[in-house]
Amino acid sequence: MLGHGEDSPHSAPGRPGGHPVTVDLRSSSPRAVWWLPVEESVPGAPRVVLADRAARGEFAALQAVLHQLGVPTVRLDAAHAAAPPACQDPPAYPDDGLPGRPDSLDLTISLDGGLVTMDGRCLRPSVVWARGPMPRAIPGTPGPAGSLIRADSWSALVDQLAAIAPASLPGRRLGRLAQLAGAAAAGVRTPRTIVTTDPGAAAAELPRGRLVVKVLDEHFVETAPGRMVGLLPEIADRETLVCRPSPGFPMIVQEYVEHDLELRVYYLAGDVHAFAVTKPSPDAPWRDPAGVSVRATPAPPRAVEVVRRLARDWGLVFGAFDLLLAAGEVVFLEVNADGDWRWFEAKAGTRAVTNAAALMVRTLHLNVLRATSPPPISGVLDFLLLGTEAL
Repeated sequence: MLGHGEDSPHSAPGRPGGHPVTVDLRSSSPRAVWWLPVEESVPGAPRVVLADRAARGEFAALQAVLHQLGVPTVRLDAAHAAAPPACQDPPAYPDDGLPGRPDSLDLTISLDGGLVTMDGRCLRPSVVWARGPMPRAIPGTPGPAGSLIRADSWSALVDQLAAIAPASLPGRRLGRLAQLAGAAAAGVRTPRTIVTTDPGAAAAELPRGRLVVKVLDEHFVETAPGRMVGLLPEIADRETLVCRPSPGFPMIVQEYVEHDLELRVYYLAGDVHAFAVTKPSPDAPWRDPAGVSVRATPAPPRAVEVVRRLARDWGLVFGAFDLLLAAGEVVFLEVNADGDWRWFEAKAGTRAVTNAAALMVRTLHLNVLRATSPPPISGVLDFLLLGTEAL
C-alpha cells in the first residue's frame, strides 16, 4: 500500500509493465471566470489569479470560497485560454459531447507597472497560483511546429505570470531525484532507489522482497488536447522484473518499505493537513476507487516537522507530500507541488484543505495590500465565514 502521488482518478489502470491509463481533462468551462465585489469598478485593482485546467476542479472550489471571503479573483482555464482564435478553423472534437470551444484569450501584460489586460479587463495580480501541467497539446494551428509553439508559449506565459506578482504559488517544482536526494541530505529516510533503463538488473541490487517501479517524471503525457495518457506505479516482485524486457527509457526502481501508515500531507504556507490512506495497490485510486479508504487525521509531530523542514528547504508555499510511517519513523516518498486535494477531501468527507488554501491565499492577498494585522489562517472569524460543514 505505497503512496506515489496519484491524483484525480478517472479511469482504468495503466502500469509500467502493462497498459496505459487514459484521463480526460477536456472541459466546456469558459476561458476566464471573474468573481469580483459588486461595487468593484477600479481598473487595474489587485486581483488573485488562478490558472489551471478547469476539469481538475480544485480552483473552482477555491475561487468560490475566496469570493465568500471577499477576495476578488479571476480563474483561467489554461486549456481554453490557448484555444485557437476565431480567424482559424475551429478544432474538431469528435464525439466528445461538449459544446464548442471559445476563442483564445485576449491578453496583454505591461512589465512597466505590472498591469495585465484580459479580454478588455485590466488588473494587477496580487497573488498568482498556477497549477501544472499546462496544456502541451493544442489544436487548431497548421503543422506540428505551430501547435507546439502555441502550447509552449501559453505554458510559458502562465508559468512566468508570477514574475509580475508580489506573491506566487506553489513554489519550486523539484524532480523526484532532487527530492529524494534533498530529503536524504536533510536526514529524512527515503527508500533505496535506482534509476535505470534495465529494471531487471536494478532489482538484483536492491533488498530482497517487493519492489516499486514508476516513471521518472510525470505519470501522464498529453497525446491529444485534453487527453492524458500515463503509466502508474506498480509493486512487482524480483522475478517479474528480471523477466521483463527493458522499457527503453529511464525508470525508478525502489525498495518497497513495509509500513504501519500511509499519509497524504498537505503543506499550505506553514499550515499542515493530513489524510491517512489505505489502498490495496498504488493504482487502486483509478482501478478500484471504492476500495480506497481516506480519513482525515492529525499529522504526527515528526511528520509535521519533516514536511515543514523540506518545504522550507525547497521554497514551497504549497505541496502534497506522500509519506509513510514505519515503526515510528517517517519515510519520504515524494512531494507534488501541483497535487490535487478535492478527491481526498470527498473521500474523507471534509473541505479542510480547500478552506485552508483559501485562507492562505487571502492572507497573501491582504499582505500584498499591506493590510494591518491580517487574520491568521486558523482565525475564528474565518471559520465562521466558511462554516464547518463537510462537502
